[in-house]
Amino acid sequence: MAEIPEDDDDSPLTVGDFHQIAQKQIMNAVFATLAESKMHWSVVAPFLEAGRGVCAGDFVEGARIRIHTQRAEGDNWVEAEEAFLGISVSDREDGEEWLSETYWLSDLAIADGNRNEVEAVIAGLERTIIKLREWLAGGGTGDSAETEPPPEEPKA
Repeated sequence: MAEIPEDDDDSPLTVGDFHQIAQKQIMNAVFATLAESKMHWSVVAPFLEAGRGVCAGDFVEGARIRIHTQRAEGDNWVEAEEAFLGISVSDREDGEEWLSETYWLSDLAIADGNRNEVEAVIAGLERTIIKLREWLAGGGTGDSAETEPPPEEPKA
């Protein structure tokens, strides 16, 4: 029979641990309680709204969203197979990271499996490449003249 490795780390949970481990356990307990008690939505909604407010504040003050081209391999950085999006959110009080996610750009583009949408994404990326090349040709310094992204199109 295979041995089960033991976790010898008895240190207290950090804020990041809370968000990643304890928060999942709390959410599972809440869902189980809601399922058993059949609480009316009007009782649950204020808690959900409060949680959204806490998370939104962390996103506004401590989020970093970047496009990356390198990934860690051991102690070194190597070229990634393709560009990917990295999202990182830190607690606004102590700076502890509680969310770190990465997504391949191609996976984001094909997520809905809609060929027309993928073609539109390719065209949009080609326009982005043109803007990036113009920025580099202009010396590669300073911010873009366009600071606000266009409003998101509503889903049909």
